[in-house]
Amino acid sequence: MPRWLTLGAISLAAVLAGCTPPPSAQRAVVGRCHAGAGWSMAYVSLSPLGALPARHVQALRYWITVTPTIGRRCGSFLLTKHLTLLRGPGSLHITEVRDFYAHGQLIAEHRASVGREIRHSGTYEGRLSLPIPMSTPFGRYRVVSLLYGRWGRRAPFLIARTQATFAIRP
Repeated sequence: MPRWLTLGAISLAAVLAGCTPPPSAQRAVVGRCHAGAGWSMAYVSLSPLGALPARHVQALRYWITVTPTIGRRCGSFLLTKHLTLLRGPGSLHITEVRDFYAHGQLIAEHRASVGREIRHSGTYEGRLSLPIPMSTPFGRYRVVSLLYGRWGRRAPFLIARTQATFAIRP
């Protein structure tokens, strides 16, 4: 078997085993498993919708799911974002802020500009695999996702907010 096929088969087996992220993610060894450092989650357009007048935006639906809802160390969670958005024409800058909380305290934050991915009204979906490092404390966690918009140089405003909970068990 050619070398690249062997490497691909080994990588796929490791991903399916749940202890390593996909080869495209940057990795750092933590304990006995690997933790991915890739936090970006691209939105993919599923279907287009009509438009609003200029400088108007409205989130019809926005939610995030975490599967499974209960995970274990050295496993992973799949975060899936669903967005149905109506927007007007023009330069709309959209920023996503994703916060992770444990026991009511902020433990991690990620900001990403997603305006280039959400150029038109429509339904969008984004997925991200989050590995669970060996050092992760057991307990309940909450992920909060906020979408902020800004037309040109105007002040930013909140477009939508959603959250989901998950747990890490022994």
